[in-house]
Amino acid sequence: MATSNSTIRSLVAIGLAVGLLAAACGSSSTSSPTGPAGGTSGPNATGGASLTSGLSSNLANLDSYKFTWSLSGSSSGTAASPGDSGALAVSGTIINKPSPAAFVNDLGMQFIVIGNQAWLSSDGNSWTTTDPTTFDVTDLLPSNDYATWFDANSTDFTVAGEETKNGIECIRYTGNSSLGAMYAAAGVSAQFQADLWVAKDGNYPVSGVYGFAAAAGGQSGAFYYTFDITNVNDASNTVTPPTNVISVPT
Repeated sequence: MATSNSTIRSLVAIGLAVGLLAAACGSSSTSSPTGPAGGTSGPNATGGASLTSGLSSNLANLDSYKFTWSLSGSSSGTAASPGDSGALAVSGTIINKPSPAAFVNDLGMQFIVIGNQAWLSSDGNSWTTTDPTTFDVTDLLPSNDYATWFDANSTDFTVAGEETKNGIECIRYTGNSSLGAMYAAAGVSAQFQADLWVAKDGNYPVSGVYGFAAAAGGQSGAFYYTFDITNVNDASNTVTPPTNVISVPT
């Protein structure tokens, strides 16, 4: 049975952040999500416009896509960076239409779900059948942690311009200084980064980074959450049943 590993990793990362910047604790300028955005029309590149929460739900409107997301952190004196090779990473392919299917690689544990069938593997070679109702692949999608870092802080993100990201025309949002101030304190040097790219056509999140690198009292550390959506509606996106399925004695 697969657990919600993304939730566990989020709690670990939050613990790292709090431990590293305990001196910076104080009131946060974040706000609660205001609910999912209506429709799928793209955002406008209006300077100063704030981010609408709930945009990750628009990923369900895509025919298919591939994704990666990671949590990287360090408190050993060597700061991590966005997309650090030592990050806890999850990747996969999602098919929404015409028939739902998913492939997810969660730290080497791999899952395939097609309709009411599911398989799992620890090496990508030998697979065993499993009950798809015993776990929820959506727990491993970028949208799960997206809400923690972007929806919960949506009013502190404003439009920074238009850019192409992952081959998709996007509106770029950047976290403002009040959001970064929560990691600032006397004796703590913190470099905060919060950027989000939202597709102009479809209004779904395409890429994002949220985190910081900090140093205090001769110690340094970092935490970053990053994600990327690629191969949107690409015909090459396929999820097929595994061929080497091993029967498990019952």
